[in-house]
Amino acid sequence: MVVNMKVHEEHRKRGPKSLALAIFTVSTSRYEALKRGEKVNDKSFELAKEVLEDYGHRVKIYRIIPDDELEIALSLLNALDDEEVQATIFIGGTGPAARDITTKTIRRLLDKELEGFGDIFRFYSEQEVGSSAFLSNATAGIKEGKLVFCLPGSPNAVQLAIKKLIAPELGHLIYLAKRK
Repeated sequence: MVVNMKVHEEHRKRGPKSLALAIFTVSTSRYEALKRGEKVNDKSFELAKEVLEDYGHRVKIYRIIPDDELEIALSLLNALDDEEVQATIFIGGTGPAARDITTKTIRRLLDKELEGFGDIFRFYSEQEVGSSAFLSNATAGIKEGKLVFCLPGSPNAVQLAIKKLIAPELGHLIYLAKRK
């Protein structure tokens, strides 16, 4: 009997179908508004949560944090300490502005960067927003056998990344990240 299943299809089959995630929106202005007791609308988070839930995943941890290296690093480390959480998504702080430090901060902490993620994200983004797609420094990687993603803060960018790249591949990626 000849099996005609592709390797990535086999990995998808072996990976978990439902994962718990942590999502951190990196935005000093929203963080400060929360501290002042103001209601904050986080459309990018709402879109991410909706798409992830459509794929059977759930958000266990959600916080808005400032554009601060220590806050970003501690947020990742706290998410990694949660045994249920298998993937962490940072929304915001991936652009060219001086305050956009999410990707730089996370890259230093990763065990392995998945460099193709940023490339394919920018490819899909270029089809929607044109040449400004290169301004994004989106990335993904592995830390302690768990997945980490850094996405732009734009709702359209978040929806594109979650829907086209992250949600469909989470189980497959976790299967690979945990292999020795």
